[in-house]
Amino acid sequence: MKKKVIIIISALVILVFALVLFLKILPGEKAKNNNQLVTATVGRNDIVLKVTESGTVEPLTTVDIKSEFSGEVKAIYVEEGDSVKAGDRLVLIQQESSMAKQIAQSRASYEQAMLNREEAERNLKRKEELYEKGFIALKEVEDAQKSFENSKISHELSEKQLWLTLGGNSINMAQALSEMRFDNFIIKSPMSGVVLDCSIEEGEMITSGTQSVGGGGTVLMVIADLSKLIVKTNINEVDVGQVKTGQPVDIGFDAIRGKIYRGRVKKIAPAGIQSNNIVVYPVEVEIIGSASGQLQREDDRQSQRKGMENILAQLNEKQQKEIRNTMQKLSQQGLDRDQMRMAIDEKLKEFGLGRPELAVGTIPGSPPIPPEIVEDNGIELIKPGMTGDLDIIIAQTRNTLVVPIEAVYEEDQQFKVKIPEGDKIEVVVVETGLEGEVNIEILSGLKEGQKVLLSPSKVETSESNKGDFGRPPM
Repeated sequence: MKKKVIIIISALVILVFALVLFLKILPGEKAKNNNQLVTATVGRNDIVLKVTESGTVEPLTTVDIKSEFSGEVKAIYVEEGDSVKAGDRLVLIQQESSMAKQIAQSRASYEQAMLNREEAERNLKRKEELYEKGFIALKEVEDAQKSFENSKISHELSEKQLWLTLGGNSINMAQALSEMRFDNFIIKSPMSGVVLDCSIEEGEMITSGTQSVGGGGTVLMVIADLSKLIVKTNINEVDVGQVKTGQPVDIGFDAIRGKIYRGRVKKIAPAGIQSNNIVVYPVEVEIIGSASGQLQREDDRQSQRKGMENILAQLNEKQQKEIRNTMQKLSQQGLDRDQMRMAIDEKLKEFGLGRPELAVGTIPGSPPIPPEIVEDNGIELIKPGMTGDLDIIIAQTRNTLVVPIEAVYEEDQQFKVKIPEGDKIEVVVVETGLEGEVNIEILSGLKEGQKVLLSPSKVETSESNKGDFGRPPM
């Protein structure tokens, strides 16, 4: 019995000793964990907000070539991929017999009317000469004049009839009058471009493009102007409100590795369409050049920066801040180079200064002016039908103060960060700007190089004791 009591007492002593030891170690472990708080450094970086989609390349101008008459294809003068100019021969069409007969009759009537008019005109001149010599009476001259006027009317009517028979095409009429074979017609190119598709063969029968049935006639070929290309895409209704005409676009192609092209939003459809049970809005993006030709050289940037620094040196601190803020807002709106240069000029005029030639680049502490779009010969690599990846830039800021998004939290309708100061943590109210995928812009409240805590909402602070990290509050 005595032995059991000793064992129980020993077990209780060991248990109490272990409990005391655990309570002493726990604060130390908590302090150790707090010492592992992660910080980040306030730095400068770019923030770009964009809407990403994919689309298909199409020519801006495409024309379906059709014949005004039904008939047989006798000759084809071009092939797919050939470049043509306006007026070049494309196809020779032999009209069907009924249409050829009608044209022949109209042409015969026209030529007969033309001969009658010429004869009446010659007769009128003879009568006038004889009247002047006193050989005939005035009545004969008047009859000749009336006959000539009637022949003119008949000629004009027959000419109009032939024009209508030829489909109202003055080129075809001139061709029909100049050629002996009026049953054959040559289709000529209405524009300069490239033949994208030729869907006919010699000997094939075609239908007139002026008829209302059968889809409006046979499409002989398709000609497009490849000097101006667009990318057609569909923007989700959630994002389309952020997209505006004129916004810059970065375009990449899987078929053209290592090259980025520049474009701008050309057109946004006013009404949406259903696609896979989602409302989307068709958008056209105009391709205007390659990014490789747009980047400014470093020495140009330095010269421009130096010129602007000389101008800013003449301004007071308030004026300098106003210019920087203006440039920051314009950059976020995605304005182009000319618009931003005009904004600089207007501000400098308000301050009684002018902009020097070199002061067209970056303003210290503000985003750079976008370089001019320069078309280069790389655009010829883009072909209709290619798939392009589009980044529509809806807002951007360059070389601005940023911190990781997780360093900022909202409290009492204010955005705050926590800064380690020695063994304490200080809460700082900040003004934020654009928020990217990783970083958020800091407009005021922090300086470059400062340290901020990540996931600060998990770090407890108070007004009486901000908390020594490494030790729990006493």
